[in-house]
Amino acid sequence: MPTDIYARLRELAASADSKPAEMRPILLRVITDLFALHPEHHPQEIRLYEEMAQKLIDDADDAALAVVARKLARCPDAPSSLINRIRARGGAPAREILLSDSKVEWKDLRQIALSGAYDHACAVAARGDLDRELVKILADRPEREVARALAGNRLAPLSAEERRLLAVRGREDAVLAQALLQREEISLDLLPLYLFADEQQRGKLIGLLRCADLAQAGRCDAAPRLDGGACKRLEAAALRQKRSSFALTLAGIVGCDTISARKIVEDESGDALTLAFLAIGLPREICARIFLIAFPKVALSPERFEANLRLYDTLPRREAARVVSAFTGSAPRTAATQTRTQALRAPSVGAFAPAQDKTPRQDDYDAAAWQNAS
Repeated sequence: MPTDIYARLRELAASADSKPAEMRPILLRVITDLFALHPEHHPQEIRLYEEMAQKLIDDADDAALAVVARKLARCPDAPSSLINRIRARGGAPAREILLSDSKVEWKDLRQIALSGAYDHACAVAARGDLDRELVKILADRPEREVARALAGNRLAPLSAEERRLLAVRGREDAVLAQALLQREEISLDLLPLYLFADEQQRGKLIGLLRCADLAQAGRCDAAPRLDGGACKRLEAAALRQKRSSFALTLAGIVGCDTISARKIVEDESGDALTLAFLAIGLPREICARIFLIAFPKVALSPERFEANLRLYDTLPRREAARVVSAFTGSAPRTAATQTRTQALRAPSVGAFAPAQDKTPRQDDYDAAAWQNAS
């Protein structure tokens, strides 16, 4: 039988035609609020609401219609013709439907995840009812916005492989990295995000790595120490107190790109730099001198300085190399590799030797800038 909602809808319907155009979006929101008050409705209520909304929907802008779509998406008996019309409109209203409406067919969700507009794929990625197939399709999308939406959805059932793939992408995307680090318990799949992790998360990653490497416990690291020439170049770059020069020298020795080297240098805790030093086989005393010379924020904090030297003393070199390889995307060079590379690059007899440590002048900072940044 007709209800109070039906009676009120009839009253609003009687006055709808007399309302000016600018009032019609407001009327649409009012009748939608009224319709959404109850989860279940009499067929007469549904039919009357549908007739009224169909007349008013064209006068609503995207912002007003998005509010209406958000409420209708949560109504189990919302008129399907109205839902389809909102989806056909596209934009923010369609995203609201795709985000929350349980009546959207799975085949439609799959098609959108596979080849739909990226903003619609983002809405699908944020749904709370994703299955494994949809997650896999979305994880393979190239758009970073889709990856961020998927990582931020804690209900999305990410497999270990998908976490690893997203973590690799997160090396270059701070938003994606933070979404992954905050969504669940820390695991080794997130090792590429080490530079974005906080102190506690870094400690967990190192602890998990040590547990995973128990088979190597008690074995000496076979790789030799960094050769004297490379040690001198690195220490000389630190003495110049020029951030870009030091990062460029470090990149050449570690074997990573300069952007990764800058991230290592700019890490305030200093433990990323400690891991890089340990991975390449830099002697402990040179590591300590470089911190004292060029990284005052580390050197002037006894806790940070001692923590980094303790890390240097307790972490096996192979494990440090694994961390550095994960967050730079390239394996650190061993001393043996350095020697072979230098031999291949050595000038022939009578040839002019290239100038060493030549750094683009426009890339260098002065000492004051280094001190402030460090």
